[in-house]
Amino acid sequence: MFIIGHRGAAGLAPENTILAIKTAIDHNVDAIEFDIRVTKDKKLVLCHDDTFLRIAGNSSKVEDLKLSEIRKIRTNSKQNIPTLEEAIKAAGKTPLIIEGKSGGWAKPLAEVLKNHKAPGVRVISYSHRELFVFSELMPDVSTFVIENHHPIEAMLLAKKLGFTGVSLAAWLYSPVAYSFAKRHNLELITSPINPTWRIRLFHFFYPKAMITTDFPDRVMNHNLRRKRKRIKK
Repeated sequence: MFIIGHRGAAGLAPENTILAIKTAIDHNVDAIEFDIRVTKDKKLVLCHDDTFLRIAGNSSKVEDLKLSEIRKIRTNSKQNIPTLEEAIKAAGKTPLIIEGKSGGWAKPLAEVLKNHKAPGVRVISYSHRELFVFSELMPDVSTFVIENHHPIEAMLLAKKLGFTGVSLAAWLYSPVAYSFAKRHNLELITSPINPTWRIRLFHFFYPKAMITTDFPDRVMNHNLRRKRKRIKK
């Protein structure tokens, strides 16, 4: 079972923060997902929304502020807004799932990844055009289309544009979609699944899909305990 910590570990720590990344690592995730947006001066910071209103009570848009201005913002949980470089450093050897939000991130992301070692990077996005630009700049990095409505169409597009796979909403999975992906050698990532029983049931039916969750402790700690029991036997 391949478990991805969503926005770090959003159910256990403030989303898209260094604390969330470290919390995900503490719970033995297989990869860490977070969101990136472009600042006014073309730097990349971790933020899901287009403004800081929800996480920091600041209605400014990410794209309207320079990095020096964003560094002065503290979230409601008293955390800093990390840069991509800081997130890569915090993640260490843990693979990353980087979601590019909106547009303009392809070129700066390629530059950061060329200058900072990050193992097992996968880049996902709703913006197919931006994802394609990135794939042309970094053909060796895995790329995934995000889709919440039409799984087969998304897979056909991914295959046509040479992407690695698709990131599908969990409710879109079916035996037909899963078989289609396997037949076309496309990798699969889910949207977040949080109840432990749902994660295990999903894995039973779709064992090759990478599962995203806000609560990696519910699965990874259980798996670790089972491994230790097997070793003792």
